[in-house]
Amino acid sequence: MDGVLYLWLLWGMWIYTTFLLRKSHPDRFRFSFICLLLICVFPFGMKIGPIEVTLPIIALALICILYIRNLSLKQKLYMLVAVVTMGMLYAGIGLLSIYDPVLMFMDGEYLISLTFVLVSILFYSHSSLYFLRFIAIGGSSVIGEFFLGIPLYNVGFSYSIGGHPYLDILALSIGLMLSLKAIGEFNQFVHIKTQTNKGEMKNL
Repeated sequence: MDGVLYLWLLWGMWIYTTFLLRKSHPDRFRFSFICLLLICVFPFGMKIGPIEVTLPIIALALICILYIRNLSLKQKLYMLVAVVTMGMLYAGIGLLSIYDPVLMFMDGEYLISLTFVLVSILFYSHSSLYFLRFIAIGGSSVIGEFFLGIPLYNVGFSYSIGGHPYLDILALSIGLMLSLKAIGEFNQFVHIKTQTNKGEMKNL
């Protein structure tokens, strides 16, 4: 069933933010609410004219807009460039996998997810900007899905914008970003621990 990866990731994130994240964290309730909201709207969709759009992609778009509006003008323009660039990459890879799948050297879902992660790191290279990477991935996936879905509809394809395959791609991208963040924090912890042990050895 498509969408299983999306649901598993959100359930895991909800459990972590609700029960494991420290209670003093300023975004604890917000993250828990967002995860639960995206889970609740998973099975629903609506028609915008003749095009079917799922509620998760609408909710994700609104969440990204709420976060982006708090950025400075310079940051908003930079985010716009990042989101449009990544959205065009999403649509380009999606169209290529449909019209000429022979050229695809790996599954389209994995290729899009890896591209999202790599390009988001290129735009926001400093590790302290990891949250903006998540916003860039979410916003660009929404734009890319519309860039992909509308042309397909115009040529006669039946395509649901924000469908379950899209949600799995998004979940895979976010999962990869979380894994990289966890590896980075573990590496930093090991480095600090090593430096501490070296200092203790010098004091002996």
